[in-house]
Amino acid sequence: MIVKASTIAIAAALCGALLAFPARSCDPAARVFFVHPFHKSTVVSPFRVVFGSEIVEVKAIPAGTQGSNTGHYDLLINQPGGVPVGEVIGKDKQHLRFDGGESEAKLDLPPGHYTLTLQFADGENQSHGTAMSASIDVTVLDHFPGHVGD
Repeated sequence: MIVKASTIAIAAALCGALLAFPARSCDPAARVFFVHPFHKSTVVSPFRVVFGSEIVEVKAIPAGTQGSNTGHYDLLINQPGGVPVGEVIGKDKQHLRFDGGESEAKLDLPPGHYTLTLQFADGENQSHGTAMSASIDVTVLDHFPGHVGD
């Protein structure tokens, strides 16, 4: 039997695509959400942010590990809408990673209006999709009006 080189190339490309294992979205009933602060809250910086989820396991995930209902939180600052499934989430001042399984953080942001987006991701830092994200808007102050700062 003679196999053409083009057939071998196509087969190799298909195998390579299958080995890439893109992130899978979580159970359709799973969700992430903000416990604190609430949408449209006014907060004083620094402020506490608490994350929540249902039907998924949040924990420290070894690098390279993927699991459809296991992962960690990422917090995106002024990046509304969530990240499409399989897309790698960066790590910088606008993309905070909590890959140790943390479920809360203290944010120190300058005064202003912000959109905070909670995104669920796997051990490859690939997004579990926009269905596994939640956004809130907050107004950050350096002190509450009428109160003297510490």
